[in-house]
Parts: sequence; C-alpha cells; structure tokens
Amino acid sequence: MTVPNDVLIQEAVQALGLKDLGPIGAVGGQKAVRLVDAANGERQVLEVIAVDFATDEALKRAEREVSLLRSIANANVVLVTSELVELGNPPHGAAWVEEYLDGDDFGAIVGADPWSWDATRSMGIDVCNGLAEAHKRSVIHRDLSANNIRRLGDGSYKVLDFGFARHTLLSGVTVAGQPGTPGFLSPEHLNSYSGGPMKMSDVFQVGNLMYRALTGVLPIPYAGDDFEYVERVRRAAVTPLQTLRSDLSANQAGVVMRALHPQPARRFLDAAALRNALIGTP
Repeated sequence: MTVPNDVLIQEAVQALGLKDLGPIGAVGGQKAVRLVDAANGERQVLEVIAVDFATDEALKRAEREVSLLRSIANANVVLVTSELVELGNPPHGAAWVEEYLDGDDFGAIVGADPWSWDATRSMGIDVCNGLAEAHKRSVIHRDLSANNIRRLGDGSYKVLDFGFARHTLLSGVTVAGQPGTPGFLSPEHLNSYSGGPMKMSDVFQVGNLMYRALTGVLPIPYAGDDFEYVERVRRAAVTPLQTLRSDLSANQAGVVMRALHPQPARRFLDAAALRNALIGTP
C-alpha cells in the first residue's frame, strides 16, 4: 500500500491553492487528511491519496466518492467543495477538498452508557436522511462504521466517506466484493444472500449503530476471531433489544430489530423507509 508523504501533501496544497495547517484525525494509512485554509480564509479539509499507477483501485474509489458527493446537496452528507485533482502525469496521487466539520465521530461519543431513545432516534433519522439521497441515485454506502458518522456541534449528524460506495447501475465504477469494517458488517458482506450490494445492507448497518447507542454494545461484536465472527454475522445472531432495554416500547425496539433482520427482504427496503419509520416512532 502506497501512503502519501509530505512531498505529495505539499504538492496537493499547492495545486489547490491552500494553506496547510497540519494533520487532522488519525495519521497514517493510504489517505492523508489535513486541515487547510482556502484562499478566502475559509477552513476546509484536504484529502490526499497516493497511487502507484493510473488504474490504481484507490484512485477509482476517490473518483467515485468525489463524483457522488459533488452530486449531493444534503444537510446530512459531507460536502465536497472541489473537483478531484490528479497529481502528476501519470498520476502518483490525487486530492480533493471537503467542508470542515466540527464535532466528533460516532465512535468517539458512544460508550458503555446507553443513549436515550430520543437521542438514538435523532441520530438514526439524520443518518437515514443522508443515505436516502445516495439510495435515490442507486448508490450503496457499504461501510457505515463508527468513524463514518459525525455528530456536529449543533447535534445533527453527517454521513462521511463514500470511498467504498457501490453504484448498482454503473458496474464499470464498482469494486469487487463488499468492503466494510469488522463489527459493522451485514450478512450480505459475506455473500450470504444475493452476493451483491443492496440498500437493505445499509439499513442493517444503521440498525447496528442504533443498537450500539441504545445498549453500549454492538449487536454482533468482533473479538478478533475471524471465523467465529463471520459465523455470527452470517446468522445475524443478535440478542433481542428488549432483553437489554426493557424500558423501550415494543414499537421502538421493533424498528431497530427489523433493521437488523437476517433476511434483507424482511428489513426496511431503503434508508427513506427506515427514516419514515423512525419519524413515526416517538
């Protein structure tokens, strides 16, 4: 895996006419994330990837992500503010700019203490509202993990990082398989049913986030044993929510458990359907 070095980062800063203020978030990996000032003084986020060659899969993912996010104007999806810029000819990297978001990732704010139904429902509605825009375009996120959802300072949520998204109608811009994050996978990540991405897979992952918030634990936690984890994901073996939260109403627990049903067809059909169900379940 090629990683972006300081020379590549500064090349991106110069190509986009930015002022580098240093790294933001985790350091390392194939993507560098920098806090920058634009020419107008507005604080933004620069994302830089290094590639080995023009057909590098990382470049394809970045192109897909930027193209998708530039087509969406939704309060619950991160805003991309620039085109993707290839660095070098042939390219040895690429960069783009996103809006700066205050607040914290879901993983930083969720803990062992259970959230209230109202707080969890609010999060679920916002996440589904953002996903619904992607689903309208037949795009599946596929990696709704704790670090890809961010709570802003005003309490609202945004969906981040569509780098592993898959367009179900444009197979030429997809990658094989269904990438995801252990602990946040749906049964379809294992090709248990259709073998392809579907909107109900995103619904399962939203249910996963809500269950985590409501109980303090993941419904199908990953403990380091790949085989054991895969078997539990394949069965979608989830402790009933009301067993852990007897204070929830049957309707409240039922919405989350339906989102986590082992069979995709038994879940809500897409993010908009889950959003509407949450709105109707105070």
